[in-house]
This record gives sequence, C-alpha cells and structure tokens, in this order.
Amino acid sequence: MKLIFLRHGLAEGHFDLDQDADFMRELTDEGRKKLKKTLSLFKVAQKKIDVIFTSPLARAVQSAEIFWEHYKDSDLEIMADLDILDDPVHLVEYISFLPTDGTYAFVGHDPHLTKVIAALLALHPEHDFMSLRKGGLCVLEGGMWKGFTMELLISPKFLNQVTEKRKSALVKALKEL
Repeated sequence: MKLIFLRHGLAEGHFDLDQDADFMRELTDEGRKKLKKTLSLFKVAQKKIDVIFTSPLARAVQSAEIFWEHYKDSDLEIMADLDILDDPVHLVEYISFLPTDGTYAFVGHDPHLTKVIAALLALHPEHDFMSLRKGGLCVLEGGMWKGFTMELLISPKFLNQVTEKRKSALVKALKEL
C-alpha cells in the first residue's frame, strides 16, 4: 500500500474561526502555479494513483482537482474524514480498511495530515515531529500490520529552487523511487 499526503496549496487569507468563511477560502494564483509545478515533477515518480481523497474545504478540493489533472484515471472523492476539524483517528481507521495493493492520495490540512502520518509511523501523534508546508508532499509505503516507512517528504520551497539545470538530476532521482 502506498499513501500520498498532499497539503493544499497556498490559499487566500488565514484560518478563520467562522467555519463557513474558512470553508470557502480558495487557492491563490501563486498557490495554483506552485502546486502544478510540484505535481508535474511528482508525476515522474508516481505514475498511477487509484483514488484521490480530498477534504471538503474549497482550497483542498481545488488542490485535489489540480492533482487529478495529472492522474485522470484516478477516482476523485470528497471525504469528511479529511475535514480540518475531524479527528485524525477516523482517517487512520479508514485507511486500515483500504485494499492493501492500492495507491491512495489524501489532500487536506495541517496539522490533521501530520497527525495521521505520525499515527501510521507509530509516532505519538501529539508531538510535532514534522509539519507539511502548503503544497508539501509526504509518501508512506507499507501496511497497517507490517508498518509504514516514509519514502518521500518534499517541500514546495525545495521544488521552487529547482532550476532547469538541476531538474534533470531531480527527475532521475524521482524515477528511482
């Protein structure tokens, strides 16, 4: 089983305690551009995804749609367990019932996603061992009963520093994953 976690791209404004206002925050043009670059490079390493699950919040749905543009054979599903206010344990439980031979992507929010990642890596989910930057990717491989390993953790800041000269070296490294 391969699990891909993508934090939504750069969105307008900041977290809003008014749930309706926060729910509707959309990606900025810069957020869309950076996410497209990240995902076009990631497509080199990951050829197929079975299902892309997304939080119902607008910025996550928009990010998932950009993700799906690179994986049109994938199913795209909105999942309440990815809502920023949902208990991360619900997503871990859901993952435990997925077929073990699949590749699944989850588009959501931090710290929700990092708590799920921590639980899957058998780390204490309340410790801030990492954070996913907006547009950041984390890939885990393994299974619920044998454990997961982190195969890739990449930030958009790193990818934005990749020049055309260095791009071929990165593409070569990604193909080896």
